Amino acid sequence: MNKLSVFTLSALLLSLNSVALADSKLVIWEDNGKGYGIEKAARNFAKENGCEVVIEQKDSVKQVDMVTELSKKGERTPDIFIAISDQIAGAAKKGLITELDKLSSDTEKAKYLPLSVEAFSLNGNLYAAPRSIETLVVYYNKALLEYPFEVMDDYLKFNDKMLSEGKFGLIGKLDQFYISYGIYSGYGAYVFGYKHGKYDTEDVGLNNDGAVKALDFIKSYSKFLPKAVLSDDGWAAVDTYFKEGKAAAVINGPWALGDYAKSGVDYGVAPLPILPNGKSMRPFYGAKGYVVSAETKNKDLAEKFLEYINRPEYALIRYSEIAELPPIKAVLENPLITNDDFANAIAIQMKNADAMPNVPELSNVWGAMGKAMSKVIDGSDDSRNALNKAVYEIKNN
Repeated sequence: MNKLSVFTLSALLLSLNSVALADSKLVIWEDNGKGYGIEKAARNFAKENGCEVVIEQKDSVKQVDMVTELSKKGERTPDIFIAISDQIAGAAKKGLITELDKLSSDTEKAKYLPLSVEAFSLNGNLYAAPRSIETLVVYYNKALLEYPFEVMDDYLKFNDKMLSEGKFGLIGKLDQFYISYGIYSGYGAYVFGYKHGKYDTEDVGLNNDGAVKALDFIKSYSKFLPKAVLSDDGWAAVDTYFKEGKAAAVINGPWALGDYAKSGVDYGVAPLPILPNGKSMRPFYGAKGYVVSAETKNKDLAEKFLEYINRPEYALIRYSEIAELPPIKAVLENPLITNDDFANAIAIQMKNADAMPNVPELSNVWGAMGKAMSKVIDGSDDSRNALNKAVYEIKNN
């Protein structure tokens, strides 16, 4: 367990009623290594509300599963934790999280980008306070690529040039469906059909003609990728090639920003290039949100904290500390954000991005598509056959 000791608030306890604190304690789970982004907000909230706030740091991707296990064992769950948009439906169905009554008014929802509200809503009810939005961008090394290209055809020529010099051009872990989805979507494929505000999980569009063309392109592009990138350790390999100056550009997400900033590489950030068919890549946009445990004894206080922590002044601090962009309109309009290259690249790419379906059935997609792509890339299957098998597996699961 990794706690931020500042939030034991030992000094504060001397001046506040200890009985009241015992009855008004909030346990907050933040992402690993990012608790400091909400330190000031939590400290001020505790002072203003006469309560204790304890922050614990856990891997945000695993928090829903961890809360599930705590609930099964009858152990205390955190009052507030992080859920990713595609986890919301499953968490609500399991009874892990509760609706946010105070944040569901039109006035409160209007503070956020509509896409983020949609990502965390089920049947019109809001289940998370939007924390951050993310999508894929291109990071480029200015020493190897002065200006990023706008179209993939230019990268293809550049890739050949870099290979002739013993280096690589634009790379990414394209055998991983999250990274390659923007290519599929740009060619007209889709995960699940979407009608009348709902996903139709029987309508899987990952083996249509567009999907076949997309996988054919990924197969042809794989010759420009280091073998290490297509291995089980490919995520780390992408970062290593970029930080060591062996790759001019990489497709990656906001999570890579901090590491790249410390690497010493003089880098820039840009939207994804236009595909050879003239269409934009449409990667997933993901959203992380703060949810309230259904088992909390302090729901009103928890909702009050969520409203407080997303006030523009605190959301700006959070962004400056952890580089995860809050989908709060007042923040996105702030000059500190509009003049930030990274934030601008994310904002531009968000205009050409697809929502990650917030249905439990999405969990069946990742493995099936990963297997299909691996078999096509290594030459053991053709695109149409591999995708037909993947869709069959998705539907049967």
